[in-house]
Amino acid sequence: MTSILHYNAIEDTIVEADPTTSSFPLIPLSRHEHNNENGSFKDGVQFAWDSTSLGTFKTCPRKYYYEIVMGYQHKVLPPALAFGIAIHLLFQTWHQLLAADVDKETALLNCVRLAGLLGEKLPAGDTARRKEQLIRACVWYLDQFWDDPAKTVILSTGKAAVEYSFTLPLFEQDGIEIFLCGHIDRFAKWGGRVLAADYKTSKYQLDQKFFGKFKPVTQFPIYVIAAHLIAAETQELASTDGILLDGIQVGVNFNRYNRHVIPFSPEEINEYIEGLHYWIGRGMDCCKTGTFPMNEESCGNYGGCDFREICNKPPARREAYLKSGWIQRTWDPLQSR
Repeated sequence: MTSILHYNAIEDTIVEADPTTSSFPLIPLSRHEHNNENGSFKDGVQFAWDSTSLGTFKTCPRKYYYEIVMGYQHKVLPPALAFGIAIHLLFQTWHQLLAADVDKETALLNCVRLAGLLGEKLPAGDTARRKEQLIRACVWYLDQFWDDPAKTVILSTGKAAVEYSFTLPLFEQDGIEIFLCGHIDRFAKWGGRVLAADYKTSKYQLDQKFFGKFKPVTQFPIYVIAAHLIAAETQELASTDGILLDGIQVGVNFNRYNRHVIPFSPEEINEYIEGLHYWIGRGMDCCKTGTFPMNEESCGNYGGCDFREICNKPPARREAYLKSGWIQRTWDPLQSR
């Protein structure tokens, strides 16, 4: 197996090492595919769900089958997705460095170095999401939030509460214990309360229309539910009633930033939990029967489904097309980051 180079931000070095042996989180500098057995399935039925798998099923059961059950994805990540992953890694590293008592100037230099390394790996095809734009997005964001009033929660271990992985028992469905999984970008203290924070990039204006896209949505209520469950088990994190969302507008020659709090009332969360029972139940039923029907009304959403070119082929020919133009990797919600 080919070794993957990692960046050690606290030492500003590139290393070829097992990231689990490092005292400071190492950032992979290339894409790594996990092709091991998917631990979130038992007897062919998914029992551990995250926002990605649940949102994909709600969009289209056939897409869920191709993407989550079978693990198919494009050989090259879409530029927007690759850029978003890089942004998350940069700001995760920033908060981890500050929690490790690295001074801000050094932390900034190391994040810029990391942005350059990650930028070299960004796929072509989008001039607003290349290496130069990644470096600028990082520097301008950190300049705007240099004295960020949203303070990252520090855990009892001394580490920053960033890229916080969770696997939590949720309820029982048809005699199977269901787990809720995910990774929260960071927990931040803001205005006397703790919020789950996230970053989203866009080419469009960061106005009310932009922030309105994120409620209702699958991802964020899951984070709020998880925060409640985590707070019930530990004294380190308080329960939260909302999401602190940082929007990042990307352009070829500019970046803009805006921040917005998305609130969730207890009544809304209870309603969403009822929805989880329904949708997870339907997803499990599809897994049990092996029937994953198309939702044709979703085929043209957001520029068109990635699998539209597959679904418009005769059923007997689809597998051959998938194997020729796609790769398989395991999307396992139980896997920590």
